[in-house]
Amino acid sequence: MSVQSGRLVCFAVCALTAAGQLSAQTPSERLCFRLPQRREFRFESKLSQLQPAASRPHWLRAWAMDGSTNSVEFGDRVVLQLQPGASLDSVVRGQSLKLSRTVSSNVFILQAPNAVVAALEASRLSAAPGVAAGYPIIRQEVSLDGLYAARPNDPHFPPQLGTTIGQWNQENRDVTNGAVLGPDLNVRGAWPYTRGEGVTIAIADTGIEISHRELTNAAAGAPHLNFADLSNDPTPTQFTNSSWAHGTECAGLAVAAANNAFGMAGVAPGAKVAGWVIFTNDSPRLVSDERLHDMFVYASNVVGVQSHSWTHPGRRQRGLTTLENLGIESAVSDGRFGRGAVLLRPSGNDREILANANDDAYCSDPRVITVGAVNRTGRTTVYSERGACLLLAAPSGADVNSSGLFTTDLLGPRGRNAISFFPPFEYLSDFVYNSLGFTGSSTGPPQIAGVTALLLSVNTNLTYRDVQQVLLLSARHFDPGDPDVLPNGAGLLVGHNDGYGVPDAGQAVKLARQWVNRPAATNISVIATGPLSIPDDGLRLLITGDGVPPELASIRCLPSAGPHPDDPTPLAPLVDLGLATNTVQIDLTGKAALIERGTNNFDEKILRAAAAGAEFAVIYNFATNTDFGCPGGEQLCLMGATDFVPIPAIFIGRSNGLALQGLFSTNSAARAQLRLNSVSIPLTVTDTLICEHIGVRVQTDHTLRGDVRITLVSPAGTRSVLQHYNGDPSAGPVDWTYWSTHHFYEPSAGQWRVEVGDEFLGATGSVQALSLLVTGIPISDSDGDGLDDDWEMSMFGNLLSNAQDDPDDDGYNNAMEQAMSTDPMVPNEAFRLDLMIWSTSLARLSWPGRTGRTYDVLAGANPAGLTLLTNVPGRFPETECFTTTTNNASRFFRVREVLP
Repeated sequence: MSVQSGRLVCFAVCALTAAGQLSAQTPSERLCFRLPQRREFRFESKLSQLQPAASRPHWLRAWAMDGSTNSVEFGDRVVLQLQPGASLDSVVRGQSLKLSRTVSSNVFILQAPNAVVAALEASRLSAAPGVAAGYPIIRQEVSLDGLYAARPNDPHFPPQLGTTIGQWNQENRDVTNGAVLGPDLNVRGAWPYTRGEGVTIAIADTGIEISHRELTNAAAGAPHLNFADLSNDPTPTQFTNSSWAHGTECAGLAVAAANNAFGMAGVAPGAKVAGWVIFTNDSPRLVSDERLHDMFVYASNVVGVQSHSWTHPGRRQRGLTTLENLGIESAVSDGRFGRGAVLLRPSGNDREILANANDDAYCSDPRVITVGAVNRTGRTTVYSERGACLLLAAPSGADVNSSGLFTTDLLGPRGRNAISFFPPFEYLSDFVYNSLGFTGSSTGPPQIAGVTALLLSVNTNLTYRDVQQVLLLSARHFDPGDPDVLPNGAGLLVGHNDGYGVPDAGQAVKLARQWVNRPAATNISVIATGPLSIPDDGLRLLITGDGVPPELASIRCLPSAGPHPDDPTPLAPLVDLGLATNTVQIDLTGKAALIERGTNNFDEKILRAAAAGAEFAVIYNFATNTDFGCPGGEQLCLMGATDFVPIPAIFIGRSNGLALQGLFSTNSAARAQLRLNSVSIPLTVTDTLICEHIGVRVQTDHTLRGDVRITLVSPAGTRSVLQHYNGDPSAGPVDWTYWSTHHFYEPSAGQWRVEVGDEFLGATGSVQALSLLVTGIPISDSDGDGLDDDWEMSMFGNLLSNAQDDPDDDGYNNAMEQAMSTDPMVPNEAFRLDLMIWSTSLARLSWPGRTGRTYDVLAGANPAGLTLLTNVPGRFPETECFTTTTNNASRFFRVREVLP
């Protein structure tokens, strides 16, 4: 094994998987060039079919026919080198090539009308007498010291150092074997390409301790401003309580210096940071909306990313003022010279009181990116608010190991960490970690701001809409037990708890480097008028069959916080499970569970029923009142901690539960069903757009908003929950626009429907008016599959493909390939192995992989005699395995897919 600059050099030719074998592709066109060595290339497209000539590309993708899996791109200029005595005029006479540049006495660059002509002419010239070299100008793939950066020398970058929990949010792995332990941002996958150089992030917060060793360089020369006193000093103005450290904590997550053998590393350690103080000294309280307007537009051509880690608390709906709205609009329309500043917001911390991010206009705004919080295992934190408006999530802390994130603090005892440490650990006073660590959904915006800085650093042309889409396409879910994560109509996994998941910074940077700007978006609206009455107390447990008493035919109930019966459940007999304190031994397939409250938690009861195959669960109240919590008897209770149960569940009163217990023990014909009676409002869209954000403006005269449930169902069947039962005592929604990110890349044409229900007795109302707001890119789509007809014909020659097909088997379906402007017939990433030093004892071998596949890793000291080292389950978009750096028997590696 050879080691060069911290990188392991793999000398074996990597074996290709079935998905990565170029030889499996039928050659479209082959041409030979002299570079000056004679080489043959296979082109991505048949050159003669690239018509008309005026629209032919300036770059053509091709592969050398020498076994290489790396692509090259040929341009519209031809490099020509002549042998001694040859004449340029005689060689190019009668051709469409024009002399553009003389490099030396016998080397010339000739301009062609387009890349197709350049390729054909270069091939002809390379075979002509007197020509030493002839080829189109070429762009080649290179590796910047590997695809994975070396671990920085910052002592707390590893997820654990002694008893101190470090930056697991950056790399959440077992340090002994490299195994993935949960969510992280995979920053080491991005850092070989960029560390955020050339991008400025603004932290709009309580101020930044710019004299902090981790932040000084990043803060130097940035456009700081205190919007309370209009000074250029970004440092906190108060130290009366630990909340004044908030901005400094955010800044560290985003830009803390890396490789300075001190403390930590930010997501984008090469970026600049501007401190924007937006709190006054009293309370603290936000500055006026006039100053907030000025904040959004301040230094808009310098600041590319704005991180806002503040929301409105509580369950009430709060909109933007006129000035706040204008400030945001100016930031995304005029910022970054018209490409738009990228604005980040947290989901909010009031999940436990049933608050929803869609009720805060700052979070629900489609012009911003709203970020939820997941804990170290990948599950949404107990405080992070759900909402259809969430686009992403980021790692955070507090409900696992009672630990927050490691980040920067105010210096000395002034911040959240007021403990003084003895040498050599005295520096720890300037950081927060463990039980004092940074927590809450506030941690999300600065981390995603750092990822955004990485994207803008490699592609300054990205608009704010491009950034949103690069991030969602790179995101991953880490909680397989979240029943809310479902594929939308374009095949993208999305949920109300964490949007499209936690972005992979490495994958996002790869996408950004080749991203083609999305066309301008179009907005359309469809209006429905009322009044349309909302059925009161509409959530019901229905009992049908011969011999069912009338009083049990329709039973009042309250829902769990998990899956909801928006669509009626199947009819099923109820099976009495008692208290469900033990594993259920009977098969409940096709049945439902009847369970008594008490002894163990609600979620434990429902999980046991689900594990036995139950369709849904009915929990009835116990008899005895308690000194705390919901009373017993006939009281209907909200079932706490049921967010992640896998089946619908409802709560009913005790007498109904006992009556059902008796009924189903003697009546084999009786059946139960959960159903929500609601008003369903159809809205037909005739325009075909590739959807982005979808809005629903709802106006009602309902007297109690907390009772109302509102969902949106797209023509593809994707359901967005816009409002759930929540306990807000206000009337309404009087006039509110909800937004959903769940319909990205779905086609807009067809019938949408909005369902409005009421889930508690008493307060009533009607829908007075309703509007569907669709944003997206217009396409011509005669077959209604979400693929533009012209794109589909150019790629496949027919309209028979489906948006969720993946003909090149690279993990990106046609809907994603269309959005990324990539070829769905050629894998986006050529199969290749990368071998890197991961730690002092481990090396990391990685390759493009697919979830659900299995790969054999072969190794040995002789490339002619490799033996099986291990089996590795595939993981999209990159699969990896780890080996010790001291194993001299493994100097060469080969990977192959295990075919079924």
